[in-house]
Amino acid sequence: MNSVKYWKNKALGGLELCRADHAGFRYGRHVHLDYHLGLVESGAQKFIHRGSSAPLVPGQLSLLNPDEAHDGGCFDEAGFRVRVFSLSPELVAGLAEELEAPLPFFAQPLQHQPHLYQQALSLHHRLEQPAPPVIDAESSLLALLADCFALQNARPLETPLLLRIRERMLAGLDQPHPLNALAAELGLSRFQFLRRFKAALGMTPHAYLKRLRLEAAKKQLAAGHGVLDTALAVGFFDQAHFHRAFVLAYHITPARFRAQMQ
Repeated sequence: MNSVKYWKNKALGGLELCRADHAGFRYGRHVHLDYHLGLVESGAQKFIHRGSSAPLVPGQLSLLNPDEAHDGGCFDEAGFRVRVFSLSPELVAGLAEELEAPLPFFAQPLQHQPHLYQQALSLHHRLEQPAPPVIDAESSLLALLADCFALQNARPLETPLLLRIRERMLAGLDQPHPLNALAAELGLSRFQFLRRFKAALGMTPHAYLKRLRLEAAKKQLAAGHGVLDTALAVGFFDQAHFHRAFVLAYHITPARFRAQMQ
């Protein structure tokens, strides 16, 4: 059985949180626009990143940068419960400035950190309660992220190809972005562009664009925009297609996600 709950904490800059129970479940390769701090509360999650597979189990943290392609699913038939903090780059940048730390980059997404795991698990539970004390939530989040920032690695240089194409797609989510146009912008053939893009991200341009659209839709719905308006704004002109894609990505309908986040 699969169930998922999303909510946000307005006192913490609109921090998005998720708790999900999964069994007999697998998700495809995808990216997020936000930093993701995840932990498995029970069971084990199969985590696949850059071609390597490993179990994510209690006592470990998953620290994912924006645009970090990954996939996975249930490690065994027992399934797992996962809790996730989704931190926007803007929120992380503000916290990094307060902590006088550089913007983080995590080269190793799985970290065996029992102490940090307990910190994160305790905070996530408290943030699920109605109206948690703001001062406790703020101080606990800052303390957790300060410790997580200490785990970061040197940031690799992002390829101009990826930056230019990402900016183009985000600036026109409702546009088709045909492969020949993307390739021509960089002076490449379609085959050259496709090969280099997949090497950089581990996804096809089409799959990447679709995920950017869904991530943008998630943010618009969380802000209270209507389902139909959101679908059109991010390039889904068939609402049934948008509904199916959203449920497949987030295991909740767009309308229910919107209601939970208000």
